[in-house]
Amino acid sequence: MIDLIVCLLLLLGISACVAEVYFVVAYMHSRFGEFPPFFPSFGKMKKVCLEEAEQILRQSQKTLTIVDLGCGSGSLLIPLAKKFPQHRFIGYDWDVVPYAIASFRARHIVNVELFCADFTQADLSEADVVLIFGGKKLFAQWGKKFVESLKNDAVIVSEAFPITQLVPEKEILATSYGMALKVYTYRIAKKTLAKSKENL
Repeated sequence: MIDLIVCLLLLLGISACVAEVYFVVAYMHSRFGEFPPFFPSFGKMKKVCLEEAEQILRQSQKTLTIVDLGCGSGSLLIPLAKKFPQHRFIGYDWDVVPYAIASFRARHIVNVELFCADFTQADLSEADVVLIFGGKKLFAQWGKKFVESLKNDAVIVSEAFPITQLVPEKEILATSYGMALKVYTYRIAKKTLAKSKENL
Protein backbone atom coordinates (compact mmCIF):
# COMPACT_ATOMS: atom_id res chain seq x y z
CA MET A 1 0.00 0.00 0.00
CA ILE A 2 2.81 2.40 0.90
CA ASP A 3 4.58 1.54 -2.37
CA LEU A 4 1.42 2.40 -4.31
CA ILE A 5 1.10 5.78 -2.55
CA VAL A 6 4.78 6.55 -3.22
CA CYS A 7 4.35 5.65 -6.91
CA LEU A 8 1.24 7.84 -7.20
CA LEU A 9 3.01 10.77 -5.55
CA LEU A 10 6.00 10.30 -7.83
CA LEU A 11 3.75 10.18 -10.88
CA LEU A 12 1.95 13.32 -9.70
CA GLY A 13 5.28 15.10 -9.20
CA ILE A 14 6.53 14.14 -12.67
CA SER A 15 3.24 15.25 -14.23
CA ALA A 16 3.47 18.62 -12.45
CA CYS A 17 7.05 19.10 -13.71
CA VAL A 18 6.07 18.22 -17.28
CA ALA A 19 3.11 20.62 -17.12
CA GLU A 20 5.33 23.40 -15.77
CA VAL A 21 7.87 22.91 -18.54
CA TYR A 22 5.06 22.87 -21.13
CA PHE A 23 3.60 26.17 -19.88
CA VAL A 24 7.02 27.86 -19.84
CA VAL A 25 7.85 26.68 -23.36
CA ALA A 26 4.34 27.57 -24.59
CA TYR A 27 4.63 31.06 -23.10
CA MET A 28 7.97 31.61 -24.84
CA HIS A 29 6.59 30.19 -28.10
CA SER A 30 3.59 32.54 -27.84
CA ARG A 31 6.01 35.47 -28.18
CA PHE A 32 5.76 35.99 -24.44
CA GLY A 33 2.01 36.32 -24.27
CA GLU A 34 1.27 37.82 -27.69
CA PHE A 35 -0.88 34.78 -28.49
CA PRO A 36 -3.42 33.61 -25.90
CA PRO A 37 -2.70 30.41 -23.98
CA PHE A 38 -4.54 27.14 -24.53
CA PHE A 39 -7.81 27.76 -22.72
CA PRO A 40 -10.71 25.55 -23.85
CA SER A 41 -14.14 27.11 -24.28
CA PHE A 42 -16.35 26.24 -21.34
CA GLY A 43 -19.61 26.95 -19.53
CA LYS A 44 -22.08 29.52 -20.77
CA MET A 45 -19.43 31.21 -22.92
CA LYS A 46 -19.07 28.04 -24.99
CA LYS A 47 -22.86 27.65 -25.18
CA VAL A 48 -23.33 31.24 -26.40
CA CYS A 49 -20.58 30.96 -29.03
CA LEU A 50 -22.10 27.75 -30.38
CA GLU A 51 -25.59 29.24 -30.45
CA GLU A 52 -24.42 32.36 -32.33
CA ALA A 53 -22.55 30.28 -34.92
CA GLU A 54 -25.35 27.74 -35.28
CA GLN A 55 -27.89 30.46 -35.99
CA ILE A 56 -25.86 31.64 -38.99
CA LEU A 57 -25.06 28.15 -40.29
CA ARG A 58 -28.63 26.94 -39.97
CA GLN A 59 -30.02 29.83 -42.04
CA SER A 60 -27.56 29.61 -44.93
CA GLN A 61 -28.52 27.77 -48.11
CA LYS A 62 -24.96 27.91 -49.47
CA THR A 63 -21.78 26.31 -48.16
CA LEU A 64 -20.06 28.63 -45.68
CA THR A 65 -16.45 28.71 -44.57
CA ILE A 66 -16.02 28.91 -40.80
CA VAL A 67 -12.55 29.71 -39.49
CA ASP A 68 -11.66 29.20 -35.83
CA LEU A 69 -8.59 31.24 -34.85
CA GLY A 70 -7.15 29.76 -31.70
CA CYS A 71 -9.22 26.60 -32.07
CA GLY A 72 -7.41 24.84 -29.21
CA SER A 73 -8.60 21.25 -28.80
CA GLY A 74 -11.60 21.91 -31.07
CA SER A 75 -14.23 22.54 -28.40
CA LEU A 76 -16.21 24.82 -30.76
CA LEU A 77 -15.09 23.72 -34.21
CA ILE A 78 -15.65 19.98 -33.88
CA PRO A 79 -19.26 20.00 -32.57
CA LEU A 80 -20.18 22.55 -35.24
CA ALA A 81 -18.55 20.51 -38.01
CA LYS A 82 -20.40 17.38 -36.90
CA LYS A 83 -23.73 19.19 -36.75
CA PHE A 84 -23.31 21.00 -40.09
CA PRO A 85 -21.52 18.64 -42.52
CA GLN A 86 -22.54 20.82 -45.47
CA HIS A 87 -20.22 23.63 -44.34
CA ARG A 88 -16.43 23.89 -44.38
CA PHE A 89 -14.49 24.33 -41.13
CA ILE A 90 -10.88 25.48 -40.75
CA GLY A 91 -9.02 25.69 -37.45
CA TYR A 92 -5.72 27.33 -36.55
CA ASP A 93 -3.72 27.03 -33.37
CA TRP A 94 -0.12 28.07 -32.78
CA ASP A 95 0.39 25.51 -29.98
CA VAL A 96 1.23 21.96 -31.06
CA VAL A 97 -0.37 20.29 -27.99
CA PRO A 98 -3.99 21.48 -28.45
CA TYR A 99 -3.51 21.19 -32.23
CA ALA A 100 -2.60 17.50 -31.78
CA ILE A 101 -5.65 16.94 -29.57
CA ALA A 102 -7.95 18.64 -32.10
CA SER A 103 -6.38 16.68 -34.98
CA PHE A 104 -7.03 13.39 -33.20
CA ARG A 105 -10.63 14.35 -32.39
CA ALA A 106 -11.29 15.46 -35.98
CA ARG A 107 -9.53 12.56 -37.71
CA HIS A 108 -12.80 11.13 -39.13
CA ILE A 109 -14.55 14.44 -39.86
CA VAL A 110 -14.16 15.20 -43.57
CA ASN A 111 -15.25 18.85 -43.51
CA VAL A 112 -12.51 19.97 -41.07
CA GLU A 113 -9.02 21.24 -41.91
CA LEU A 114 -6.58 22.03 -39.09
CA PHE A 115 -3.30 23.96 -39.15
CA CYS A 116 -0.62 24.37 -36.50
CA ALA A 117 0.40 27.86 -37.52
CA ASP A 118 0.46 31.56 -36.71
CA PHE A 119 -3.14 32.53 -37.51
CA THR A 120 -2.21 36.20 -37.97
CA GLN A 121 -0.66 35.08 -41.27
CA ALA A 122 -3.72 33.12 -42.42
CA ASP A 123 -5.68 34.04 -45.54
CA LEU A 124 -9.11 35.03 -44.20
CA SER A 125 -10.49 36.49 -47.43
CA GLU A 126 -12.98 33.62 -47.92
CA ALA A 127 -14.12 33.34 -44.28
CA ASP A 128 -17.86 33.77 -43.77
CA VAL A 129 -17.73 33.26 -40.00
CA VAL A 130 -14.69 33.74 -37.77
CA LEU A 131 -14.55 32.35 -34.25
CA ILE A 132 -11.69 33.83 -32.26
CA PHE A 133 -10.17 33.69 -28.81
CA GLY A 134 -7.73 36.58 -28.86
CA GLY A 135 -6.63 39.07 -26.26
CA LYS A 136 -6.08 42.79 -25.68
CA LYS A 137 -2.44 42.66 -26.73
CA LEU A 138 -3.17 40.66 -29.87
CA PHE A 139 -6.05 42.86 -30.99
CA ALA A 140 -4.07 46.03 -30.29
CA GLN A 141 -1.24 44.85 -32.56
CA TRP A 142 -3.14 42.91 -35.21
CA GLY A 143 -6.75 44.11 -34.99
CA LYS A 144 -6.61 46.55 -37.90
CA LYS A 145 -5.08 44.00 -40.29
CA PHE A 146 -7.55 41.36 -39.08
CA VAL A 147 -10.59 43.55 -39.72
CA GLU A 148 -9.38 44.68 -43.13
CA SER A 149 -8.62 41.11 -44.24
CA LEU A 150 -12.26 40.01 -43.93
CA LYS A 151 -14.79 40.24 -46.71
CA ASN A 152 -17.95 42.28 -46.56
CA ASP A 153 -20.71 40.70 -44.45
CA ALA A 154 -18.35 38.30 -42.63
CA VAL A 155 -19.38 37.61 -39.03
CA ILE A 156 -16.98 37.49 -36.09
CA VAL A 157 -17.74 35.75 -32.80
CA SER A 158 -15.13 36.76 -30.22
CA GLU A 159 -14.79 34.94 -26.90
CA ALA A 160 -14.04 37.04 -23.82
CA PHE A 161 -12.23 39.91 -25.58
CA PRO A 162 -13.72 42.85 -27.53
CA ILE A 163 -12.18 43.86 -30.85
CA THR A 164 -11.47 47.54 -30.23
CA GLN A 165 -11.40 48.41 -33.93
CA LEU A 166 -15.09 47.49 -34.33
CA VAL A 167 -18.43 48.23 -32.69
CA PRO A 168 -20.17 44.98 -31.67
CA GLU A 169 -23.59 44.03 -33.02
CA LYS A 170 -24.15 42.05 -29.81
CA GLU A 171 -22.44 42.03 -26.44
CA ILE A 172 -23.71 38.96 -24.61
CA LEU A 173 -23.05 38.36 -20.93
CA ALA A 174 -21.85 34.76 -20.59
CA THR A 175 -20.96 34.36 -16.92
CA SER A 176 -19.21 31.02 -16.55
CA TYR A 177 -18.25 29.49 -13.19
CA GLY A 178 -18.43 32.86 -11.47
CA MET A 179 -16.42 34.75 -14.12
CA ALA A 180 -18.27 37.65 -15.75
CA LEU A 181 -17.25 36.82 -19.32
CA LYS A 182 -18.81 38.18 -22.50
CA VAL A 183 -19.17 37.07 -26.09
CA TYR A 184 -18.96 39.79 -28.75
CA THR A 185 -20.39 39.46 -32.27
CA TYR A 186 -19.52 41.71 -35.20
CA ARG A 187 -20.54 41.94 -38.85
CA ILE A 188 -18.15 43.41 -41.38
CA ALA A 189 -19.71 46.05 -43.58
CA LYS A 190 -18.20 48.72 -45.81
CA LYS A 191 -19.34 51.49 -43.47
CA THR A 192 -17.95 49.55 -40.49
CA LEU A 193 -14.58 49.22 -42.19
CA ALA A 194 -14.56 52.92 -43.02
CA LYS A 195 -15.41 53.79 -39.42
CA SER A 196 -12.74 51.44 -38.08
CA LYS A 197 -10.11 53.15 -40.25
CA GLU A 198 -11.16 56.55 -38.97
CA ASN A 199 -10.72 55.35 -35.39
CA LEU A 200 -7.20 53.99 -35.90
